[in-house]
Amino acid sequence: MKTKRIGSYHWMQATNGQLSFKEKIKLIQKIILPSVMASIKINYFRFKTSHDFDIDQIVIPDTQMVKVALDELEAKADISIYNHSWRTYFWGAALGHIQKQQFDDESLLIASLFHDIGLTEQHIHSKGCNCFTYESAKQFELKAKEHSFDEKKSGVIKDAICLHMNGYIDHSDPAEITLLQQGASCDVISDGLYRLPLSFQKEILEKYPRKQFNKEFIELIDLESKNVPNSRTSLLISLGLPLMIKSNLYKE
Repeated sequence: MKTKRIGSYHWMQATNGQLSFKEKIKLIQKIILPSVMASIKINYFRFKTSHDFDIDQIVIPDTQMVKVALDELEAKADISIYNHSWRTYFWGAALGHIQKQQFDDESLLIASLFHDIGLTEQHIHSKGCNCFTYESAKQFELKAKEHSFDEKKSGVIKDAICLHMNGYIDHSDPAEITLLQQGASCDVISDGLYRLPLSFQKEILEKYPRKQFNKEFIELIDLESKNVPNSRTSLLISLGLPLMIKSNLYKE
């Protein structure tokens, strides 16, 4: 029997996002080195300037499913999660272009808009012991089926949403999965921010301001950790995620 990958949608269906002791050890081994390297890079490249990047290179797909995702986000998210979701897309898409990766704009945008739906007020208290990423993926799946969205794209989006809290990137994954992780990590701990031009950063931050995102996000993941004590969120908190958030390069 094939082992389900930790953090994948199929793994979520079997576990609700609850890690076994062995899975915690396995994740820690995969997380530690990338986390240390991310901290070093964030500080080493603090004053590095990047090549110019034209925001017009980033496409906002005008599709039915994007509109559905945006309606869902607008109906459920407060301004903190709403702006974070959009910044995640812009950081991820920009890094994709800089890294010369081929990716599906629609899938990355939908995944970005849905990835933290499970942390919104409507779901975080009612989802029980489910990991918030699983709840986010299930909410996407409901809408995808309702609108007969492409099944292959749906599978990638569900995995992207679920895997974004794994704490490390597997570069063998489809680009939409790695770019959602990179975009979210860039916004939460400023990992990879140095690769984005200051003018581009300024434009996105003016359009989607952070306000008190650091403080509010730490409160949300702390609540998630209490609700789901064996989750990846809880593990990442124990490994220092709140400190990494407080130490990011964004001035709030």
